[in-house]
Amino acid sequence: MELTVDMGVPTSVEIGATGLRGLAQEIRTALATRKGSVALDRDFGLSWELIDLPLPESRPLLVAEIGRGLERCVPRIKVKSVTFRTDAPGASDGRLTPVVTVEIRKEYLNDFR
Repeated sequence: MELTVDMGVPTSVEIGATGLRGLAQEIRTALATRKGSVALDRDFGLSWELIDLPLPESRPLLVAEIGRGLERCVPRIKVKSVTFRTDAPGASDGRLTPVVTVEIRKEYLNDFR
C-alpha cells in the first residue's frame, strides 16, 4: 500500500489522527521538524545543514536525507520516491517543496485495513 504526501498542499493537524491520515500527518511532522529541536528525541526530524547549499548540489543530498530521515523517524514506512514540486510558490527562487511517496512495510499493513 502506497501513500503520497505533498508538502505543498496545506493541511490541518488532527489530534488523535489514525490510519492513513495519521501516518501522513506523522510524515509531514517529520519533514517539517529540524533535527535536534525535539527535546526528548533529538534524532527526530531532518538535518537543515543543506538549506543554503546551491540547488544543483543540495537536491540529491536532500533526497537522500529525506529518505533516511523519514525511515528513521517513521519506521512503519519505506520511502519509494522523493520529488520536488516545480509549481509551488517560491520554486523559481530555489525553494524545494517535497512530494514523498512511501510504502507501508508489510508487518504494519494490518494497522491500515
